[in-house]
Amino acid sequence: MTESIGSATAAPMMDIGTVTTPVTSVQDLSKAYYLTNVRLETGFVEEKRAWLDSPVITHTRTALKTLRIADGRIAEVLDATSVVPPGAAAYDAQGQLMLPTFRDMHIHLDKTFYGGPWEATLPTQHGRADRVAQEREVLPKLLPLAEEHTAAMVRLMHSHGTTVCRSHCNVDPVSRLGNLEHLKASLERFKDTLDAAIIVFPQHGLLASDSVGLMREALQSGGVSYVGGVDPTSFDHAMEKSVDTTVQLALDFNVGIDIHVHEPRETAIPAFNRIMDHMEKNKQLQGNVTFSHAYSLAELSKEELNDIAARMKALGVTLASAVPLGKGTMPLRELHEAGVMVICGTDSVMDWWDSFGNCDILQKAHEIARLEYRSTEYDINRTLGFATGFVTPLNDKGEQVWPKAGDEASFNLLPASCSAEAVARLPVRNAVFHRGKLVYGAVPKAS
Repeated sequence: MTESIGSATAAPMMDIGTVTTPVTSVQDLSKAYYLTNVRLETGFVEEKRAWLDSPVITHTRTALKTLRIADGRIAEVLDATSVVPPGAAAYDAQGQLMLPTFRDMHIHLDKTFYGGPWEATLPTQHGRADRVAQEREVLPKLLPLAEEHTAAMVRLMHSHGTTVCRSHCNVDPVSRLGNLEHLKASLERFKDTLDAAIIVFPQHGLLASDSVGLMREALQSGGVSYVGGVDPTSFDHAMEKSVDTTVQLALDFNVGIDIHVHEPRETAIPAFNRIMDHMEKNKQLQGNVTFSHAYSLAELSKEELNDIAARMKALGVTLASAVPLGKGTMPLRELHEAGVMVICGTDSVMDWWDSFGNCDILQKAHEIARLEYRSTEYDINRTLGFATGFVTPLNDKGEQVWPKAGDEASFNLLPASCSAEAVARLPVRNAVFHRGKLVYGAVPKAS
């Protein structure tokens, strides 16, 4: 076994130069193959320092391994000294760190300027109402380009190591089901490289835009995992009816709920509690509801946050966050440590709602680490989970829990020595795998 602490043999960085849209790799690997010189984390290193009263975690221990991959899964984890059978396909990870695939769990793949000419967002006078007005003008123009723009975003996601996502999709009186049809077609093109769930999303207000009928049509069309919603008080101006209608749609079509709520605590918390009241009465919703954004949680006292977190945990409510900057810091660490499932997303990507966004979910973990954790080896290591759905190489105790034989072969290879360095430095993703298939980057053949 080859062990090291804080060192890695980095593969050459891939320079995409001025290319606007990364190109999905065309390197075709064998169905079954060996991957040699893979760097895996094996534990934490504790050391004593003269100025500290007790030992602290200073580094992460790693070891080089060989993986046998077959039928989209990790069939074996072998010592680096293991001999690859003669004639077997083998590729060299070159000492790069292996991390679980990244998951973008709140993104709008159906609408973006990305893949086309640069456009920055326009100023507004009336907040989201102006954005919706602009959307009514922009959507018909972009609809014919929707599939190619979505494909460009998926390739961008792949270049940053993401192969799992949850995408909202507009259903509104302007695009009707057009965006949904194009999104389904786009995702079909990437069905072998991306696991994607769709949320049908009444961006212009479920009641305010009289979109209930369209939402039913969208749900009846199939291939939809969640019914969405947006600000039942400030958008629909009828919180109880809006929430109740959203819940009824979820029950009628046996799907989950993923609702955007940007409102302040005075209106948001009653809406959350009404949804959770429905969950208590309808067991099928438990574990299948997501509160997206939920900025109001940052306004709560510690005691109030503990109370709602306990209820969310008990009912299996997930919180989705795009890790907003420049606002009250979202209590993502507190919610995670209270047992609430926290998922992250890149949200709008270079569209008329926001000029920023790069589909890099590892950057979101980086931002959480800087906002809510100490800049220590252990704390930064733990924040990796916000990018991976809390599939991490090491558990809180420093025990190796991933990868194991039988795990899905969806992972990234990065020029980093450990998870903490990857989160802190955001290295290029040199090779991205989904179920054993190389979907971005390259790996040389083993000599």
